[in-house]
Amino acid sequence: MLTLMRDHIWEIVVTTVVVLTMAVAYLLIATPIYSADVLVRVDPPEPNALGLALQNEMLPPPAPSPVTEMAVMRSRSVLDPVIDKFRFDVSVTPHKLPVLGDIAEKFATPGEPAAPWLGLKSFAWGGERVRIGAMDVPRELEEEKLTLIALENGAYELRGPSDELLLKGAVGKTVMDNGVSLLVKELDARPGTKFEVIRWNELDAIKRFEDLVKVTDKVKDSGLLQIEYADKSPDKATEVANALAQQYLATAIASRQLNDTTTLAFINGELPRLLADLRQAEDALKHFRSNSQSMQPTTEAQAYLQGGLDLDKQIAGLQLQRTQLLERYTPDSRWIQNVDTQLAQLKEAKAKFDGHFSGMPSSERESVDLLRAQKVAETIYLGMVQKAEQLQVRRASTTGGAHVVDRAIRPHRPVKPQPILVLPAGLVLGLVSGVVLVFMRRHVLTGVTDPRYVERRMSVPVFGEVLFSQQQLLLDRISAGTGRKLLAGLGGKSSLPFHKVPPEMQFRRSAAGVGATAAFAGDGDSKVLAARFPHDTSVEALRAVRTAVTRDLAHARNNVLMVIGPTPSAGKSFVAANLAILHAEIGSRVVLIDADMRRGHLASLFEGTNRGGLSEVLAERMPLRNALRPTGIEGLTFLSCGVRPENPAALLMKPRFKDVLERLAGQYDLVIIDTPPFLAVTDASIIASEAGASLLVLRSGMQSEEEIADTVKKMERAEGRIAGAVFNGIPLRRSTRNYGYATNYASDLETTH
Repeated sequence: MLTLMRDHIWEIVVTTVVVLTMAVAYLLIATPIYSADVLVRVDPPEPNALGLALQNEMLPPPAPSPVTEMAVMRSRSVLDPVIDKFRFDVSVTPHKLPVLGDIAEKFATPGEPAAPWLGLKSFAWGGERVRIGAMDVPRELEEEKLTLIALENGAYELRGPSDELLLKGAVGKTVMDNGVSLLVKELDARPGTKFEVIRWNELDAIKRFEDLVKVTDKVKDSGLLQIEYADKSPDKATEVANALAQQYLATAIASRQLNDTTTLAFINGELPRLLADLRQAEDALKHFRSNSQSMQPTTEAQAYLQGGLDLDKQIAGLQLQRTQLLERYTPDSRWIQNVDTQLAQLKEAKAKFDGHFSGMPSSERESVDLLRAQKVAETIYLGMVQKAEQLQVRRASTTGGAHVVDRAIRPHRPVKPQPILVLPAGLVLGLVSGVVLVFMRRHVLTGVTDPRYVERRMSVPVFGEVLFSQQQLLLDRISAGTGRKLLAGLGGKSSLPFHKVPPEMQFRRSAAGVGATAAFAGDGDSKVLAARFPHDTSVEALRAVRTAVTRDLAHARNNVLMVIGPTPSAGKSFVAANLAILHAEIGSRVVLIDADMRRGHLASLFEGTNRGGLSEVLAERMPLRNALRPTGIEGLTFLSCGVRPENPAALLMKPRFKDVLERLAGQYDLVIIDTPPFLAVTDASIIASEAGASLLVLRSGMQSEEEIADTVKKMERAEGRIAGAVFNGIPLRRSTRNYGYATNYASDLETTH
């Protein structure tokens, strides 16, 4: 992985610079966003509205938690009034060119529309201001893109989705037409400027606005809540944040007042009944005393009166609270059941208390009972009257259970974009993008570039890794007829005689003196790299391949070497021709066969034509001896592909082809066969069984893993043997430093000649 990154370091650097430049452009073009916040404190709950002394565990749930209050702050009851006030249910977007319009807006002054760029008058170029006071549309036009066009003298027109005219109006006047009602309070724009106007559905408007409102618990479970709102205008951000806080307080006050109003209504409804009970109790006591002419109660009666009075007050209070709770809870709720349990306990206690005084005279006991009932009714009635007065006072002074601690103030610096975050993020994103791009090109978009993959996954030894040769590129141009002048500049036949051609352009004898001088070196007949540039680093790599092939063929069943490639342009013809010359260089008698009878072109490397070659021999239109051609390189004979036949595969399957190979294998030390692409046609698979060994040529980044695997698998099915592979056309990278050593060594070698 590190090697891959080192090889493509400049691609990563360029990608990083591009992404970082885009980050800088974003900082310059992006609209700044300002944030304003309000701090609200939620107060503890007030006591029970009726003021009845119940135990804490018997009371309904305490005040809502901060999480509940945060939900209330984002509720429709809070957001709706703010949306209506600031018209967040209507969005107005200037019609401007992407990027260019944003750049122009940076240089404009709000309220002063800038002159159009490039003569595009219908676009906004900064400084435009539009403020909608009210807008109502039919249901079918909700969330449709309408077009507002500024006209002369503050006039405007509104057009529908199909560019139909909906209405015309002027700033400051409400206009109604075609079911649309519109009030434009402010319009600063050049005549002809267009704006996109959308009237959002109520629910969608709330969702869009809710995304801009952020409510957080400032300190966990402390009751301090922060309302934050972000907008491109710092003034508007401040106004909206304060409006949200005030609306929350107003909603809380209305909710508290509603509870007090409900309780007060309940008390006022009970007061007439309680007063009637009191009057009835007083009349009954008065009537009993006048008839019985009773005096003050005895000491025993006083004790009975006082104890019974306390129990009756508690029972009456619980019954009253049970009546109120039934308005909010069902009889099966635990709050009602708790009250019922208390009532049962108090009634049981009262029954025991009454039994204790069962021996008291009936007249005296009846007098005490009537007196006790009168006092209980009086106490409850006066308590309810007092509570009603308290509720009236509290309702008038309700605070809502919350108050603003810090109001929003106008922000000075935007919260978005932040250079301190954007630039490092751009740098990291650029590096990651560069690495991902290199990785994608290496493993997804391009073929195999690592020779070790072939050895690890395919179990095929790599005989050599051949660098991409600039000299071979020159020879290819010459072969195409485009590089004659380049050759002339390097000592070709059009500029220098043979004895003045630079040494690197000559095909010399080896250091051991084996081989012969090529007659083409100065004449330009051969366009094979090993003949023209014998000390090129690619040729040196192919010499290593020659050594490995020689060792392998020593143990093969014959001396026939087939050169194959999975797909076109792998470089198999390049490897075959150069290996043929390099074997001739060491004194071997070599015959090079171009078996690609479909698109063979080896003949052009030796300034010859395809006619009179393998296809004619296999079709028995020409004897083999007449088809074999000298190349001008001692020890090397060439057999071209011949005229293209209609069915090359059929010719290769004839016994004649096997006979030709056996004759050539007996006459020469080495037979090298260049074949068509293995996966494209079946020709190579037919030849595979006749060759003693096969050399797989792969071009760096050209073949995929699947293509290589298919080639190896099909070779096994064809009973062919892959001796090794050659990785061809490897670009010079930082990780290929060993080739730099070979280049320097070759250069030093040339200076000695």
